[in-house]
Amino acid sequence: MGRARKTASRHPFRENLEIGVFAVVAAMALKVFAVEAYQIPTGSMQPTLMGTPLLDPVTRQTSGAIHDRVLVDKVSYWFRDPERWEVVVFRYPLLTHVNYVKRLVGLGGEQLLIDDGDLWARPLGSDEDFAILRKPWKVQAHVWKRVWPPPHTAAATWLGWSEAGDVSRGEDGSLRFSGTGRTLYDHRIKDQPNHGYPDAIADRVPTRNARAQYVVGDLRARFRVTPEAADGEFRALLAFGGLDFTLTLRPDGSLTLTQPELGLEREGRLSGDGAFDLDFSWWDHRLRLAANRSGDGLLWQEDFVLASRQPTRTALDFRSRGGRWTLEPPTVWRDVYYLPPRQSGAPPVFDVPEGHYFMMGDNTQGSLDSRDWQAETLTFEPAAADGTERVRGDHMAHGADPTFDNPRWNREGTVMTFRDEHGGIHQYSITEMQRSTDRLEPAPFVPREYVIGRAIAVFLPIPPFSPVWRFGLVH
Repeated sequence: MGRARKTASRHPFRENLEIGVFAVVAAMALKVFAVEAYQIPTGSMQPTLMGTPLLDPVTRQTSGAIHDRVLVDKVSYWFRDPERWEVVVFRYPLLTHVNYVKRLVGLGGEQLLIDDGDLWARPLGSDEDFAILRKPWKVQAHVWKRVWPPPHTAAATWLGWSEAGDVSRGEDGSLRFSGTGRTLYDHRIKDQPNHGYPDAIADRVPTRNARAQYVVGDLRARFRVTPEAADGEFRALLAFGGLDFTLTLRPDGSLTLTQPELGLEREGRLSGDGAFDLDFSWWDHRLRLAANRSGDGLLWQEDFVLASRQPTRTALDFRSRGGRWTLEPPTVWRDVYYLPPRQSGAPPVFDVPEGHYFMMGDNTQGSLDSRDWQAETLTFEPAAADGTERVRGDHMAHGADPTFDNPRWNREGTVMTFRDEHGGIHQYSITEMQRSTDRLEPAPFVPREYVIGRAIAVFLPIPPFSPVWRFGLVH
């Protein structure tokens, strides 16, 4: 059998051109219909997604920046609707050629309430009680913001902790308890705007005069305790969420978790010996305790139905009652504290219509999101000189970028520039404005057709182009 012989092309230039055109078209089709990379310009989702200038630690002047690049999946939402807690890219309804990225927190057909840092919902038109919205662990595990140890502080210094009784410091920075030793971290953990950032940039991120306002009760603590004798007990008293939890450990591997107000009393036992590794979380009225010892582990998770409450105290209190114990420095995180609308007098309740969504940033102190979007509508009668009878756009006053404010007057106060919801620019004289009517109203919802896709991964920046690695999945 003869073998086919490849003949030289008579039109190599044309074929290469066709291949190049096909490659460009395929890449464009992939970008438009499947996956696209976006750069994060602002800090509304920090530290989940970063878009911020960085300050020189000495001069406090701008010195560099971080702008995450994220991959956006455009395919999934062809086959299903967006789901609560997903990080979504969408067209900003009041400036439709601009894309925003936020976390989807409210669904169509429900009434959403922002209260005490948590989100609550009930069916639209219902008079039943609001139910708290709980982030699943796969999301929650990635939105915790580290509180302790503070940036640039060695955990072994135990900054902010007090000690009493039979407690001594080990050379490795651990605490050694015997008899009735105790160490206490009794500080109200508030929604500090710099929580959660990597150490390399924690003191370089501008906070624009944001300040802590509220005590955050949704906390997580991870710590290791090692029994050094066969007797006694070790107790961790955790004041989280306005509740006092007590976790009791014994050298034989048994442990007890109690909380009287909740009627909570759970008992378990871990086989083996050596250290207890504990990971205790309280968020969205959900409790989670993961405990491990010598490879043996248990996981307790339980939901509770509580009235909304604002905690006044947060604390971690470790005590020994006999025996000898070693406590390694813990790590403490806090949850996102969802702030209510910043507009004076605006209610924290939103009726989300069917086919629409409510979006919020993880950095609620620095996020312009559904809480505060406002539409401004100008109506002219008779029509303005450019033929305008009615024009609608976003009301953006005193923003971080003055050139983006809307509307804007010139220095003389004689001409007003107005940007409409499609990006069109209009200019009106003071005479025209005097015979116009101006209506300002909330515009908090994103229509389904404005949703572009789901952010799935951060892939840039990386050193040496950035002081920190930004690489991983988005949750």
